[in-house]
Amino acid sequence: MKKELTEKEALNKASAYCSKSEHCPSEVNEKLHQWGVTDEEVCQRIIVWLMKESYIDEARFCRSFANDKFRFNRWGKKKIELYLQQKGLPSSFIVEALEEISDEDALQHAIQLMSQKLKSIRTDNPYEVYAKLMRFATGRGIEMKIARQAIKTITDNSPEE
Repeated sequence: MKKELTEKEALNKASAYCSKSEHCPSEVNEKLHQWGVTDEEVCQRIIVWLMKESYIDEARFCRSFANDKFRFNRWGKKKIELYLQQKGLPSSFIVEALEEISDEDALQHAIQLMSQKLKSIRTDNPYEVYAKLMRFATGRGIEMKIARQAIKTITDNSPEE
């Protein structure tokens, strides 16, 4: 059986956790519960203190998360937006973070991903190719207008809607 952490021990552990990488309030709250902190008031006091001391910054987290998921995990803006919303972050911070990803970067990213996907598609029917690429793009969270532009760029035969 785990021993209950004191508020000070939990605060120290949470500040160390937030020092290592960016985290949002919901992640810290989840971590506190995993460590055995069951009192919601204690959790809220710890999170408020961490925010006041800049261990947690929701805007900074959104920017970092969006950048990392776009660059390293190759997610599209829609998928990033959905995950940030699920974490309960303010929409104004989400919008700001997504605005840092230019449409040109998103298009280049989509062209690269979808070119790789196109190599694995085993059909000559242009409608099937278009449908498969569009499904792939939406699964990655690529915006429809970007996906259409990318498909048009990598294929000569993209069917019109």
